[in-house]
Amino acid sequence: MAGAASALFLLDIKGRVLIWRDYRGDVSAIQAERFFTKFIEKEGDPQSQNPVVFDNGVTYMFIQHNNVYLMAASRQNCNAASILLFLHRVADVFKHYFEELEEESLRDNFVVVYELLDEIMDFGFPQFTEAKILSEFIKTDAYRMEVTQRPPMAVTNAVSWRSEGIRYKKNEVFLDVVESVNILVNSNGQIVRSDVVGALKMRTYLSGMPECKLGLNDRVLLEAQGRSTKGKAIDLDDIKFHQCVRLARFENDRTISFIPPDGSFDLMTYRLSTQVKPLIWVEAQIERHSRSRIEIMVKARSQFKERSYFPLQHRNKC
Repeated sequence: MAGAASALFLLDIKGRVLIWRDYRGDVSAIQAERFFTKFIEKEGDPQSQNPVVFDNGVTYMFIQHNNVYLMAASRQNCNAASILLFLHRVADVFKHYFEELEEESLRDNFVVVYELLDEIMDFGFPQFTEAKILSEFIKTDAYRMEVTQRPPMAVTNAVSWRSEGIRYKKNEVFLDVVESVNILVNSNGQIVRSDVVGALKMRTYLSGMPECKLGLNDRVLLEAQGRSTKGKAIDLDDIKFHQCVRLARFENDRTISFIPPDGSFDLMTYRLSTQVKPLIWVEAQIERHSRSRIEIMVKARSQFKERSYFPLQHRNKC
């Protein structure tokens, strides 16, 4: 990642600093708080919706979660997209520890928060954002165990998202494809825009350091192999992989090769921009009877394929 973050701030809904960690010593908390307080006062201004703002030589990047803002500040020309992704990972880590990320949970667990801020970033560069690995050596009081003589091996290994020595009596892998259909329809009932947003969710219970491979009916791969793509291939857009996926291997032969984390995780997310048939079609008719009375009739009908129906058993009462 080009450039580094100077400091990381956790602010309340009014822009006041709750907790912060200085990594490079070139941005002060007072400076950041003064800027952010002015910034949130311009809530009606369209520019206030931008998650990246440059002010007085400092770039501020932030996200909001419940009543808490997570903000990173940098005086260097850093990769803003990487920092924003890092902030979302930090929010996931806090939710793993405190269940809910909000102002009260941060105040009640400020000691653990400072420990996490020391580990997830080093001199402004992101380090470890896997909550399961962090929980091996940063523990809350309820789960505190004896002090280990050395950090977990996963911290220094190339595979930082998986611990060594995992053993199961039975090796199992569960893969779920979860897709949501987004459709925009105009007043004439014509589809203006449609897309499908999907995610491959995995649950892995495997021993050791397993090597997993997954193939897709990707149009790019089938065309490269000289195979027909009629009705068999899909165009994947906006693909985002988990950090365990070997990107070079995917670029070469479109094979998803990875050593999975233990437990549940999102292997990849994607978007399909092809025209799709709505699963449920909704029609609305509005009839105005007077200034104070409107009648709205809504009809919904399913458009599932016949093979997608699941027949219910009928129970006859005597």
